[in-house]
Amino acid sequence: MVDALHRAGLEVILDVVFNHTAEAGPDGPTLCFRGVAKLAYYRVMPDDPGAYFDTTGCGNSLNAGDPIMLQLMMDSLRYWLTEMHVDGFRFDLAPTLARQEGTFDKVSAFLDMCWQDPVVCRAKLIAEPWDVGQMDSYDLGRFPALWREWNGK
Repeated sequence: MVDALHRAGLEVILDVVFNHTAEAGPDGPTLCFRGVAKLAYYRVMPDDPGAYFDTTGCGNSLNAGDPIMLQLMMDSLRYWLTEMHVDGFRFDLAPTLARQEGTFDKVSAFLDMCWQDPVVCRAKLIAEPWDVGQMDSYDLGRFPALWREWNGK
């Protein structure tokens, strides 16, 4: 499909959701990473590791500050670029990927790794610049220069 779209002169931007999985809150079924390594893959409340820290409104948020989750995300992006030949990505609820310590940080591990990766840094990176994390949850204009932003307003 990607090759056919490229032959027709179209670029392919893949919509990716690296912010939550199908698992709902702590009472939902274990469908994904919770059964493997909950603390590596999900954000949890500092004082209650049984409770998720939710910046997505979906009941859980992936932990983009953990090396295991970061490796999964970067390996996925590289695969889609090198093997599937997509041209770039639109990141759903992108600020949650830059909330290592709770607030948006334009030098977070994920944004920094995208900048440093020799494959990913050449792709088109588009941020949906809001999440439901905190009062500063609309981050239009705050992403690094490598990124473009989808102005939802």
